[in-house]
Amino acid sequence: MSTMKALAITQVNKKAEIVELPRPELDDNSVIVKTLYSGVSVGTEMWVATGQRDDISTRLPYINGYQVSGDVVEVGANVEEAKVGDVVAVFCSGAHAQFVKAHKDYIHQLPDPKIAKIASLFVMPSVGSNGLNAATVNTGDVVLVVGQGLIGQCTAQLARLRGAYVITSEVSPQRLEISRQYCADWAIDATKGSVVEQVKARYPWGVDVVLESTGFQQLLDDAMSCVRAKGLGVGGKFVFLGWYPGTVTYNFMIPHCVRLQAFYPSFIGDKPNREGAIRLMAGGKLEMEPLISHLTPWQQSGELYSRLFTPERNSFNGIVIDWTA
Repeated sequence: MSTMKALAITQVNKKAEIVELPRPELDDNSVIVKTLYSGVSVGTEMWVATGQRDDISTRLPYINGYQVSGDVVEVGANVEEAKVGDVVAVFCSGAHAQFVKAHKDYIHQLPDPKIAKIASLFVMPSVGSNGLNAATVNTGDVVLVVGQGLIGQCTAQLARLRGAYVITSEVSPQRLEISRQYCADWAIDATKGSVVEQVKARYPWGVDVVLESTGFQQLLDDAMSCVRAKGLGVGGKFVFLGWYPGTVTYNFMIPHCVRLQAFYPSFIGDKPNREGAIRLMAGGKLEMEPLISHLTPWQQSGELYSRLFTPERNSFNGIVIDWTA
């Protein structure tokens, strides 16, 4: 079979639908995976699907997404990391399709095939743990995670597993409730007033580490204002965990006055980082199942995905597309 079904953007910022496209072709350094589940990254994928990241208008229909779990069905000549029949999680391009191609450096064996559904979202905790590694978050640190999309939720859970006291902030009632139940020691409703004021009512000098996960530059000044100074030495830490389109600006005096340390971790970290996140999923220490708000069969995924172009997406959380039917 030389073609496959895929969920593709057919109109930028407007529509996605199931189409038939050529299957990816194997090369010596890759594998072909028959998709079991593909995980949706609402934030990053919407930057692309709305035309704000990469120019997809000349490449329609465009298959979005980058995280998949599935069965290895073809193996390149130089690949030793997998064999036909392995159940794996992979980082790839064009994730929302019946078949994907993944480079050998981004193949991850699943310790238990039963975690294939949640493992299709492995990129989110990988991003979070990479950011926490960069800022060396330790036991006893007071950490604020701004934004409780899926990356923010995973980051908050992982910070708690490291022994940090975790504060989160969010505007969506649905995500705020999830954060309260599964992710945070203290979840702040950002619609109830200034997050800075709410934080400093309990921590007058600010917190040790802030991770900004939303990608909205208008939140940067307030987020940086929550970082504490540390005497005459270097100040607290700020992690640019989100992706910011175009040029980013913020008030220089805010980080300058607290001698803020800034980190730009970027991407999903090295392979041990990713595999560590998958092990935490498999062991149940990282609670992913409650973070999934939508599990949809691939046949119905076009309608669901098209809703992400509307304000309704703010009520969505984790989305997984089921390709097993």
